Amino acid sequence: MPAPGLPTAATLDLWQAAEGLAPVERSLVLAAAGGEDPAALRGLPIGRRNARLLALHAALGGRLLEATAPCPSCGELAEFAVDPEALPRSDEPVEPVPVEADGFVVSWRPPDSDDVAAAMSAGDAVAAERLLLSRCVTAAAGSDATVDGTALPAPVRAAVDRAMAEADPLGEVLIDVACPTCGAAFVADLDVGDFVWAEVRARAWRLLQDVHVLARAYGWTEAEVLALGDRRRAAYLELVGQPEP
Repeated sequence: MPAPGLPTAATLDLWQAAEGLAPVERSLVLAAAGGEDPAALRGLPIGRRNARLLALHAALGGRLLEATAPCPSCGELAEFAVDPEALPRSDEPVEPVPVEADGFVVSWRPPDSDDVAAAMSAGDAVAAERLLLSRCVTAAAGSDATVDGTALPAPVRAAVDRAMAEADPLGEVLIDVACPTCGAAFVADLDVGDFVWAEVRARAWRLLQDVHVLARAYGWTEAEVLALGDRRRAAYLELVGQPEP
């Protein structure tokens, strides 16, 4: 079924525009489904971009965010579900406040889509963190002199991470999960962009299958099939599967 808040043809157009793009670029296209320019969203904090992705999820008729994550203890996939209404909102801009910790004063900005794309190209989590710090720490000074963001002591880096998370709570969606196999508790990172893309792609493929079946049965064009209401299209599909009287 198409999304109740997204026209049927628009679902296919959105799938076509996003298919084949790198994850960050794809998320920007999806976040712009409400009519914004993807380029204009590029500099938004990740949480505000994710808020637009969740709006698309709602337009697709989605409720719970249902996903899986591998258990770090036994490797089995654990299923979990998140109510998007229970997630913090990131609709309003937040002015970053400098972090003061262990004798350092650190000015920073929240990561945006370009920062995340750069971090994804890093070799591992440690390199990704250093890269984000190098991009998002705009100034850092200790008791003696200015320092590079990547050279900050670990407690100061942790304080900056906390400040970023508090200012942009949808920037990283962390979910407490219990493994049903071994019982281990762990934290899963829900990638909102990947989740919404999976929804869009699944719906688009179902629509393409409907077009394929009805075009072969009745000779209709894609536009004619998509112009049918949901109930009429479903009724025709049911008729196609019935034997001739």
